[in-house]
Amino acid sequence: MSTTLIYSLTAAGLLAILTLSALIYRQVQRARIQREQQAAREAEAIAHFEAHHQYLEESIRLVAGAILHDEKMTLTEGCIRLKVLLENYRPQLLQQETYAVISEVYDKTSHMPIKEEWQALPKKLKHSYQQEMQALEQQYEAALQVVARELSSGEPLK
Repeated sequence: MSTTLIYSLTAAGLLAILTLSALIYRQVQRARIQREQQAAREAEAIAHFEAHHQYLEESIRLVAGAILHDEKMTLTEGCIRLKVLLENYRPQLLQQETYAVISEVYDKTSHMPIKEEWQALPKKLKHSYQQEMQALEQQYEAALQVVARELSSGEPLK
């Protein structure tokens, strides 16, 4: 073999090694950047989840407190709000016997219109629904007061 051929093959080999090394280095850099970006997205998602979780917890305590202390918050409205909040916060709480009353009142009032639909109701129908709500509130008042006290303390939310 001639020395020129040996040098040419050696140079070609070195060039291949350098090219592959550069490609490997670039791939390693890309993988590192992707890992860092993924870690940042995960940290952001965790922070968002924790903030949302904290918001739900505080909202549950506020609604429960309003049931106890705010005359404007009816037991029916409180149950509707608590049902939605608890379903998003910790749905298994609604399965417990103590908190099942929330779902029960919610289910018994789910046929009633809310917000704009409520405002658009004729007075006679509105009055009929209000009587139905008052009957439910009288029936479940004691149990709902207990639930509201527990939830406003925040103890079952921990």
